[in-house]
Amino acid sequence: MEREYIKIKKPSPLPSTIHLLKNLDDEFWKNWVFFHLLSFYKNFDRKILEEKINTERAKFSPRIEREIAKFLRLYLKNNRQFDLHFDVFGEITNDEDIEGNYDILINNTYWKNGFFFECKNLNENQDLINKYVSYNKGGRVYDGGVYRYFNGKYAQNQNFGGMIGFILDGDNIIIKNKIHKKLKEKFDITSQGDLLSIEDSSIEKNEFTFDSIHKRFETTFLIHHILFELTS
Repeated sequence: MEREYIKIKKPSPLPSTIHLLKNLDDEFWKNWVFFHLLSFYKNFDRKILEEKINTERAKFSPRIEREIAKFLRLYLKNNRQFDLHFDVFGEITNDEDIEGNYDILINNTYWKNGFFFECKNLNENQDLINKYVSYNKGGRVYDGGVYRYFNGKYAQNQNFGGMIGFILDGDNIIIKNKIHKKLKEKFDITSQGDLLSIEDSSIEKNEFTFDSIHKRFETTFLIHHILFELTS
């Protein structure tokens, strides 16, 4: 079922020679990743996903976030246009000093970086907002989705990463504004991850997307956020 409000622009075609592929920059590759993620959001079968979520929710220890991420990865793998040029992996252990697992990694043989995504369930509850950004326990920040890009876990050799929010209920705009407010809080006594700016509707002017720019390693780090409303 197509969702007409979702704006999608198909990027420039991939070149056919290895030399040209190797010289493509991150922005070129990222635009193709955004295209495929937005295509998923526009065309996924909501009924099937809701059935999977409800089945998972009924379990003793439900892992809804994991099930949705798997659903997204399988959708991409089964998309011929995506599969011709990209690979997608899930729950990949990082190679950083602090161990962590990426929910989604999308890459191409000739793309030296690849695109890492952390996924989090969302609704208007502040507890899930905190887990999306950073979670305080006993007066100290110890983890969270966004925070993992600044505590040594994720994408330490890159200047960008991604967050995908799975909205299970609630108002998208309220949830997005709560995330913006949470991002403005300092993580801890250091400046790692301090928010510099937010660009709203950053991906093809879709209201469910935004970019946040942070301090990291004496330079800046860009996080692309995509908030998918997945249930009716």
